[in-house]
Amino acid sequence: MKLAEEGRSYGILAVALAALVISSSVAVLYYEDYQAEASSNARHKQELIAALRSYNETLSVLSDAVANLNTSGSSYIDASTALASLWHRYNALASESGSGVPAYQADILIDFGNGTRHWFNGTAVQPGWNGFLATLVLLDGRMGAVWYPQYGEHFVTSLAGVESTQTTSWFFWEHGQAGWTASQTGADGVEVFNGTRLAWTLCGYDAQYNPTCHP
Repeated sequence: MKLAEEGRSYGILAVALAALVISSSVAVLYYEDYQAEASSNARHKQELIAALRSYNETLSVLSDAVANLNTSGSSYIDASTALASLWHRYNALASESGSGVPAYQADILIDFGNGTRHWFNGTAVQPGWNGFLATLVLLDGRMGAVWYPQYGEHFVTSLAGVESTQTTSWFFWEHGQAGWTASQTGADGVEVFNGTRLAWTLCGYDAQYNPTCHP
């Protein structure tokens, strides 16, 4: 009887040891997989960081180009579209890497003058961009303009496919302590910061080219 009990105990012990060996082996395999995955993730993150750096450099070059290109050329249209696409991809990569991008949050209103008004709150804007570039990227390049190099400014003729006419024009506004004021420098001369509020309105104007509307 005693021998039987001892045999049963040894059997239980043997099974327990076997289970321990198996579980240890599985744990080792899981750990090796974890290490490989962690190493792969680390490489992936480094690749993402390198890609973000490259994207950032390209964004700077494209931003400068768009800000100074002759708007009547096809290169301006191509660069405008590419800038918007690149900015969206840049933000997506940054989100994937978990690092985020150095961006400001701005609120931009577009009033089409026919009762249609769209607020684009929390619009991501790269530090250093002005009102023109911020709007251009927001609208994915759908922004018509004439570039005047002697003034260093764009005269905006259309937004989101809606063009100005002989009796209406697109006006750019800034919001400050005194409320909304029509910009005196144009969108190119207004740098966008965190919390900046801007507006575009399409409306008529008087003999002094003052807008007859208000955001």
